[in-house]
Amino acid sequence: MKKKDRKLITGLLLTFVVLLVGGFVIPVDVGAPSDTRTILDHSTQEYVSPLCIDEAEVTNYLQETNYGHALSLDYEPESGCSVDYYQDADVPLFMAMLQTVGIADQKWSEEDMLENA
Repeated sequence: MKKKDRKLITGLLLTFVVLLVGGFVIPVDVGAPSDTRTILDHSTQEYVSPLCIDEAEVTNYLQETNYGHALSLDYEPESGCSVDYYQDADVPLFMAMLQTVGIADQKWSEEDMLENA
């Protein structure tokens, strides 16, 4: 094997190892899918996750919709509970990619999704 070929192979292997290790070390935040169930409070222009509705201070002008719709309206989260529900923080980059593709389980299950919004 030529010296030039060895350098190329060594460089490619080193790059692969760095990317692989980085994928398990680099943390990213993963947001909820756009079809995740969400409750809108049109009076306060806020959204609330279904898990946080019991503690939330909401009016009676509510609508069940999906997370993507809440974001398109530029509504704010009602509390930190809703922020935490719709964000999965510090997920390794490699796991985030697997979750996006559908190989690994996400924080949000099929029951959390809204069929028709």
